[in-house]
Amino acid sequence: MFYQIADLMEFKGDDFFKIRAYRKAARAIAGLEEPVADLYNSGKLIEVPGVGKNIIAKIGELLTTGQCQLHERLKQEVPVSLLELMSLPGLGPKKIWLLHERLGISSIAELEEATRAKKVREIPGMGSRTEQEIIRSISRLKRKTSQLPLGAARELAAGFCRYLKQMGMDQRVEITGAIRRWAPMVDSIDLLVVAADVQNVQELFAMHPDLGDVIWREEGRFQLASRWGVPVEVFIVPESEYWYALLWSTGSPSHYRRLQVLAWKRGWRLNKSGLYPRSGDAAVVHSEKEIYRLLELQYVPPELRENEGELSAACNNSIPRLLNAGDIRGDLHVHTNWSDGMNSIEEMAQRAREKGYRYMAITDHSASLKVAKGLSRERLLMQHETIRKLNRQWEDFHLFTGVEVDILADGRLDYPDEILAGIDVVVASVHSGFKQDRATITRRMIAAIENEHVDIIGHPTGRLLGHREPYAVDVEAIIEAAARHKKVLEINASPDRLDLDEFYVRLARESGVLIAINTDAHDLRRLEEMEFGISVARRAWLMPGHVINTYELDDLVRVLQR
Repeated sequence: MFYQIADLMEFKGDDFFKIRAYRKAARAIAGLEEPVADLYNSGKLIEVPGVGKNIIAKIGELLTTGQCQLHERLKQEVPVSLLELMSLPGLGPKKIWLLHERLGISSIAELEEATRAKKVREIPGMGSRTEQEIIRSISRLKRKTSQLPLGAARELAAGFCRYLKQMGMDQRVEITGAIRRWAPMVDSIDLLVVAADVQNVQELFAMHPDLGDVIWREEGRFQLASRWGVPVEVFIVPESEYWYALLWSTGSPSHYRRLQVLAWKRGWRLNKSGLYPRSGDAAVVHSEKEIYRLLELQYVPPELRENEGELSAACNNSIPRLLNAGDIRGDLHVHTNWSDGMNSIEEMAQRAREKGYRYMAITDHSASLKVAKGLSRERLLMQHETIRKLNRQWEDFHLFTGVEVDILADGRLDYPDEILAGIDVVVASVHSGFKQDRATITRRMIAAIENEHVDIIGHPTGRLLGHREPYAVDVEAIIEAAARHKKVLEINASPDRLDLDEFYVRLARESGVLIAINTDAHDLRRLEEMEFGISVARRAWLMPGHVINTYELDDLVRVLQR
């Protein structure tokens, strides 16, 4: 009841400290070893930290009358059905309350209806991208799919970590498994918890509103059903076993088995509890790197642990220095409120500068994409003049003029060459005709690659993870054409896309094709999704030199002009 009071008060925008007091009391009550009624009747409830006189009065009211007036009043003011909307990633109390106030939405069914009618985009701060996310989230909830896209899985896993910490679990909690390896789709949300009391951790998870029955349990490990259709698996270990358990639970299973074989050959036994010599106690380690070092191996980053040659490379100390977030100098595919973005050019540029970027390309949609308020030629030229004026303000940052030009169904580009010739960064993408046959859509994209003014091919397969399969395109032919014409292929970092995928990125690297990692951001928050694109690059073994937006400004300009 107190958790729900806090949620309902948050929907209303009530005082933060009141909301926190009810959540704190709920956590305190959940952790009691004696029935709350017994403590109330004995007068000892006042001794429980986090339970003050106001909370005790509410408990007395509930025990005496069977209900709490505050709770009942809040349920009349705020439909409790709104709480189920919080199960959709990305929708917090403020957004949900706004949806309720503006559109009268009180349930998932009503939200789906309003979203499909394109009413949500009319609310300030939402937009068409939010509508797409909501539709995909509701579809996943309905289907209870056996897999989740990485973005949704990471968000849910982070929520479980916060939940444990809110419930007083101040020891180590780590997201592990396929999520830690940054796999694009995951079939389980895996968490590693350091705790002495296994039963307490199990009871905490049993109380979580998004989790259902225990599927199975064994010593120090259990799995729960979730409303998302993927199980939540929890591993509980003492501190002394943490690093070994992290290595084991991260996987992949095939990587770990190969590691065990190598350990055996070097005179060790490796398991989730430790690394043991043939006789004696486990080696004491303080990191995963120490485990690999004891096995005479170069450290293997989690993204590479798929048994695809990484351990052979580790034996020879030939795992390259992979790309990381600090290498990124800018973003070359960004949208603003000139088309379907939520923020101004100035706001997007300022956030990029705050991130330490040296440059950014503004690539709003071209004219044919009416649903995204694509720019007419006149507005495009006006925007580019605005960008040139802004560039005069900064010495440490550069805005490129740009456009995301549609590759039309017949292979033509949405603007003529004389317009494209004057643009710094031209990203060419497919946004229609997804059902064309393989030969047609491949010819269409190769025609764009052959255009001398195109720099980057955006989200080359058009996939939306968990929602839309890639269109029928010969990606190998696209890579070969990009190599011939010295064009750049994109890793679209949106966690809904991650397109190109790691397999094709590796083929592109082997073909000498350069890569751009872009967020395709439509608002400030999505500029932070660069890490998802970096994860694809790391899984494809890319080094900084393979990615053009790691280049200094002058070097990047030379690549674009070639």
